[in-house]
Amino acid sequence: MSMALIEECLMRMPASAATHARWFRHKLSGASGCRLLDLSEPLPGSGDPPVALALVGFDGAGNYLIPVTVATRGSDPAGQVLASCDALGANTDPVDSNMVLIDAASDGAYVSAVLDLMESSGDVQARHGVFQFRSIGACRNWHVENVSSEYSNSVVIAHRSSALKTFRLLTAGVNPDVEVGSALTQRTQFSEIARVQGEGTYLGDDGVRYSVAVQTEAIPNVGDAWGALGAALDRLWRDGASTVGSPSAAASCCDLCSPDAIQRLGATIGRLHLALASIDLPGFGRAPVTPDTLQGWRVRLADRAGGAVGRLDDALRRPGFLSDKAARLARLVIQAWPGLKSSLASGVWERDTADAAHSGCGDLIRCHGDLHLGQILQRPDGRFVVIDFEGEPLAPLAERRAPASPARDVAGMLRSFSYAAHSARLRATSCGLPADNAPDVLLHWERLARHWFLQGYFGEVDGADRHLWPALPEARQSLVCLFEIEKAFYEVDYEINNRPDWAAIPLSGILQVLERWGGDRT
Repeated sequence: MSMALIEECLMRMPASAATHARWFRHKLSGASGCRLLDLSEPLPGSGDPPVALALVGFDGAGNYLIPVTVATRGSDPAGQVLASCDALGANTDPVDSNMVLIDAASDGAYVSAVLDLMESSGDVQARHGVFQFRSIGACRNWHVENVSSEYSNSVVIAHRSSALKTFRLLTAGVNPDVEVGSALTQRTQFSEIARVQGEGTYLGDDGVRYSVAVQTEAIPNVGDAWGALGAALDRLWRDGASTVGSPSAAASCCDLCSPDAIQRLGATIGRLHLALASIDLPGFGRAPVTPDTLQGWRVRLADRAGGAVGRLDDALRRPGFLSDKAARLARLVIQAWPGLKSSLASGVWERDTADAAHSGCGDLIRCHGDLHLGQILQRPDGRFVVIDFEGEPLAPLAERRAPASPARDVAGMLRSFSYAAHSARLRATSCGLPADNAPDVLLHWERLARHWFLQGYFGEVDGADRHLWPALPEARQSLVCLFEIEKAFYEVDYEINNRPDWAAIPLSGILQVLERWGGDRT
């Protein structure tokens, strides 16, 4: 009866039941409806009521994986309530009216069942396909702990040895998080990752395959670098505004603010790129940067910048939508756009790379794709671990799997430093501190952090691979600036749509990058 009830609940579940979940990627647009695409048999060992895997299509928002079960109303189930069984109509059994359909991704029975399937390389049949689970490494000596997180995917920690990530938005093909993580685990000696231990896929009767889950090593950590650095910069603001006399002295107030820590982080990313460049597998390998590549980058930047400038213009027409500071910066960015557009169209930005033609313009490799401080875990001993190789979640799969310049990852980390410093200033302002009148110790730190990170990164890369980057410093700077400004325009779109109060951060970043890049050239 439980499986029949689960299916009936899914068939009648309103789209709104899931669209507010943290893992639903299209919250702004929502979904007009949803439909059950496939439903698995009960997962072996999941108990009674059973846990099943449902593929649900949301109109205009893609296909999602939802592990589901039912629970008694008021039993405080671990997962989000998706539907109430008493709303199913007159045919519902009176006993079932006390039941609710829940998202079981953080439920211990679901996690245990999936990890058992990975360890045994087992399959679970579905109505229109099969869920396949495979072991890649050690999958033993675990029990489910009550530690979970909901972001764009769902993660649960199993004891101290494993973490299970359930992919929510499904895209046909192998998920880069599985592909890159497995390649690094099996084909390189790079140890600063959560090594992949198992994977789960769904193979439909039509032959289309989707990644649905990955099991990785659980990394003992003290949190991600974004949270740790944010707390450190808050202390830096409080202490530095009155007592710190120099940026270098301020930086020593916390390990993660220090030159040593930032250089070590840069070296970690350098070793990651060297490892990725060494993988000789289909979907990996290296390719040179060509003039067509450069032109494609400029076209992509122009498209992204033009769209963001249009949305900035619309935002300025809405009284009070942007803060006074953000509105002022938005006008400056709009004023700078014609010059940037003209320069991109005329090829002015080719100058530095043309100067380096004799030494090459670097190589394209598989990269992280969405690198920022939130993708870095810090071990208790201070070492760093890189996680989440999925790439930009909303980007097309082909784009996420395509070779890219390592400058894209480097630019993402530099933009993350900028966000950390500027968001600390915003927090200080919200607490009543005179941000505009206090010493700019945070902005000094940001400039120094850029230098420390690049010093650590190139100190690692240059001695091991002379072809990964252009040889000339001017060409390197040009590449990094190109991807920094593209990222900043992407951030403008995000903030306007989600956090208009933060729009000043990427707007300031755009102007800073234009200044470094020579944005006044025409």
